[in-house]
Amino acid sequence: LPPVKPSAIALGTVFNHVASLAILGPVFGDTYRQAQAANSKEEFFKSKEAASAAAAWGTSLAGSALQSYGVAALINSTGTLSYKGAAYLGALIFAASSA
Repeated sequence: LPPVKPSAIALGTVFNHVASLAILGPVFGDTYRQAQAANSKEEFFKSKEAASAAAAWGTSLAGSALQSYGVAALINSTGTLSYKGAAYLGALIFAASSA
């Protein structure tokens, strides 16, 4: 595995995770409303909705970290040093992942 600075992974993970939470917002909104309607915290934490929301959040965080590492490793491996080169590489990654 190519070496990547931990700060690059952390920054990319935060950015990707915030962007993906915008997509998962309705899932967490429904879960929040159900938590308010529950009689107790214990009842909510034992519910299937809480487990589903926790799994979605964890999967999103892990996917964001993996994606950040992959992009950083690709930038390091190709020796991209300019913003223009990084933009080209980003466009290529976007085109490949959206196809």
